[in-house]
Amino acid sequence: SGGGSSAASKESSQARGGGVYGDGRDDVRALPSFKIEAIDEDDSDAESLAAPGAGGHGGTARGTPEVMDGPNSGAASDKGGGATALKPLADLPEGDVISTLVVDCVGDVIIPRLTVDKKEEPSADDFPHLDPKEVELDGTDPSKPLKCAMFKFMHSCVPHPAAARLQANGTTHGGAATGAQIPGIVSCLKRYVTMTNRNACGVLCRFRIEGPFRLLEIAQVGKHPVRLATEDPKKTLKKGKTIERQPPLQLFSVEKYETISLQAEFVPELVPASQWDESRVDNVFTGSIVVEYPRERSEAAGVPADMQRVHLVATSRRPALRLVAVPLPHLDRPLAQDPGLVMVEFGRTHVDSSVARRRSVLLLNITNVLARWQLVHIGRKMSIQALTAGGEDASALDDMNAFNFDVAEGELVGPSKDVLVPGTGERMPRWMPSTAALPHALPAQDEHLFEPLKVTITFKPKKNELYMSRFRMHVEGGISADFICRGQGSYNEEDDCLDFVES
Repeated sequence: SGGGSSAASKESSQARGGGVYGDGRDDVRALPSFKIEAIDEDDSDAESLAAPGAGGHGGTARGTPEVMDGPNSGAASDKGGGATALKPLADLPEGDVISTLVVDCVGDVIIPRLTVDKKEEPSADDFPHLDPKEVELDGTDPSKPLKCAMFKFMHSCVPHPAAARLQANGTTHGGAATGAQIPGIVSCLKRYVTMTNRNACGVLCRFRIEGPFRLLEIAQVGKHPVRLATEDPKKTLKKGKTIERQPPLQLFSVEKYETISLQAEFVPELVPASQWDESRVDNVFTGSIVVEYPRERSEAAGVPADMQRVHLVATSRRPALRLVAVPLPHLDRPLAQDPGLVMVEFGRTHVDSSVARRRSVLLLNITNVLARWQLVHIGRKMSIQALTAGGEDASALDDMNAFNFDVAEGELVGPSKDVLVPGTGERMPRWMPSTAALPHALPAQDEHLFEPLKVTITFKPKKNELYMSRFRMHVEGGISADFICRGQGSYNEEDDCLDFVES
């Protein structure tokens, strides 16, 4: 009985489905029907199926296929009363085109520029843009000036002992390793300029240098450095021959996130003689490293190129001395003809005084360059017209032997110590040593070398005459300091010297 019932059920299912397994039409017809319009508009992308101008039971719109009769077409026809027209296309497609793909292309206009590993200097201007219209694409104001980085060099006219040994290594400090670091940097003739490509692509560039500078080396990671011709500029040149300027270099390729380093050197011999001012302590010379980005990969001249500048500033410093007389109010008087000239007044002195008349002056080096100085006497030749027009000082005796100096030459490191005078902007040395009551840090082992040099002058007249002589602290390769010693010889014993010394 069990076998007969299963066979009967199998025959009935074949009769309904039209086969052994059936085609599922009855199951599809049994699915529930619902309206698409009933779904929330925010959650559905359904659009109206009715064509504009066509009725609910009309024909098919032009350009759209009719709805195919399918297994579930009956559900739609029960409610709508027939096939529904689809939405027409805006443009009729071509008959032989199956599908169309739309590709959106986005391009970036990159103005080549390398990033210098140094902050920009507000006072240094860069080259303007080659094409201002390209800069306006991202909203940048092309009229706003660009700024560039600045690299500073230091040169001493008188070589420092430490700088002479370490000149090849670049920056040299004037202070000793364990001493006072008062001088600071005394020599810096070579600097490295490092640039990085932070663009989205590689750039091509070439370098050239302007001013009294030259490029020594251009290095890239993974490549052999390019060493330029570096003849010694200090070597004696033949008559009529000058140091040649470096020609523009070849193109260098700097890929994304790669760096390139340039070694630049300041060459004082390249400065024209007309630009040196012997009366100034600091002579400043400027130059530039120019980076060219050609728009075409060509070595020919005339190819348009974007420009970038790295500003170079070199300071050549010479030593300079300053002389200050330790004041004695009852003797000092201003010098009428030259307020900037120091007058050391000795007053009236007995020729045979048992106590010599002495005055002290302080010698300061106002720069960090070593000053090698020597005392010299500046003689004068007076004419008859000068004697008659010069008054009392014109007829004074110019006898250098009447003034004796305890120190006549030496070396003075700098800058010498001085302090700011309260209420004024002038700096003056201390007349007397500071007491233990004033707070001060422990001095370095060589800090006494930066104290002003005290020079004692002794006046020994031989006649009852006015003595006045001019002396100069002559500095090798620097700015000297002149001063005048003036005293009156006397035969009167009341003019014996009685100096008061502060306790």
